[in-house]
Amino acid sequence: MMKLRLRPCKREDGREVMKWFSDERQMRMWCRDGFTFPLTDGQMDNYYAELERDPRAWGFTALAEDGKPVGSFKMAAADYEADSVHMGYIVLAPEVRGRGVGQQMVSMAVTYAVELLGMKRVTLKVFDCNPGAKHCYEKVGFREEEYRKEDFPYREEMWGNSLMAYNRR
Repeated sequence: MMKLRLRPCKREDGREVMKWFSDERQMRMWCRDGFTFPLTDGQMDNYYAELERDPRAWGFTALAEDGKPVGSFKMAAADYEADSVHMGYIVLAPEVRGRGVGQQMVSMAVTYAVELLGMKRVTLKVFDCNPGAKHCYEKVGFREEEYRKEDFPYREEMWGNSLMAYNRR
């Protein structure tokens, strides 16, 4: 299995993330309507600048052993009174998908949230048209808490959305 490292994201990571989306549908599964397709340098620069300005959000980049970015996610809506944080914009480089890298990255993110931030709850959302991602999150310990059957229209499709949570035991 690939040994991952997590580090805070850098703006130049956006250039790598942009390469990971070969089509609009795939990008929408990542960001809903948060960006326009195709992604541009300007959009990614704005995304990272917003992360830097938001005191309750921050981004991470997962690196392969050679230091190459292979994953990305953000934590947002940190609530220090409720001890909860939300994960979003979770994505992997195409060449590492289906190899347990996502599970490893999300597990590392949960460990960070629970052990370093002291959070008791980590949430995320996943579309029903992305069963591989949902299965990955379940393997880490996330459980579905809410399901919205008709949550997001994409072209002729209507995607359902699951709110999932990891609750520290």
